[in-house]
Amino acid sequence: MIGIYAIYIDVFLAQNVLMDLQLLLLTLLLLKEKIILPRLLAASLAGGAGAVMILLSGMGYGAAYIAAVLLLDMVMLLVCMRKPARSRLTFQKLMMGIIYLHGMVFAYGKLMECAGRLVGERMAQILVTGVIAGIVGFMLAYRRLAESRHIYEVTLTQEEENVVCRALFDTGNLLVDPVSGKPVSVVEETDLMRGWMEKYPQKYRIIPYQSVGEEHGLLEGIVVDELMIQKEQERVVKRGAVIAFYKGRLSKDGAFQMILNHSLMI
Repeated sequence: MIGIYAIYIDVFLAQNVLMDLQLLLLTLLLLKEKIILPRLLAASLAGGAGAVMILLSGMGYGAAYIAAVLLLDMVMLLVCMRKPARSRLTFQKLMMGIIYLHGMVFAYGKLMECAGRLVGERMAQILVTGVIAGIVGFMLAYRRLAESRHIYEVTLTQEEENVVCRALFDTGNLLVDPVSGKPVSVVEETDLMRGWMEKYPQKYRIIPYQSVGEEHGLLEGIVVDELMIQKEQERVVKRGAVIAFYKGRLSKDGAFQMILNHSLMI
């Protein structure tokens, strides 16, 4: 006896749009991409419509199906992401997004299969969605903790002159420029950077600070044209950043020459 299954296209479309909405939201959080609601909704609708087209094509589960699914994933991510995949770093992020998406789809399918037998399909959807969201939340919290003592390569630019150094991201650096209100990072003073203060006196700053063992003090500083933080999969660029100069070594073993303000990585 042959079983006949009825598939309602409108229900199939709605289910895929809602699933894509959840998975894309979690993927963007993992990629540290800014979530723009209209783009997220557009990408989810595109994913649902693409799933319907793949279903109606009857292409089966061969190489053509895999290629179509991967292409659809790329389209959804490109709609969500702020910039098109023109640079190597953004292309890497796109590939990571596809891996995250399929990892969560695989986990969702397996968990649904097990939970559906135990608590029923409707309850399983709520339960599995919560579990996957919890796992993503744990990953984000763990990443934030790991990065709290991470060292990055930083480039400071002033009128086409560059200084490259290794910088520690320190959640305890809360310095703020009293003039502009911008966050302040601290860097070991060099002759070149000292020369910047002499060349560009209009960018000179005095930064008050407090530290253990010294109630309060003052640091000289300057506004740089650009501060670029090189991360694993992206670059964080801050224009008009304020840096304060430290006379001496910030690290005993020379592991880093700069301490980033915690606000620069949020």
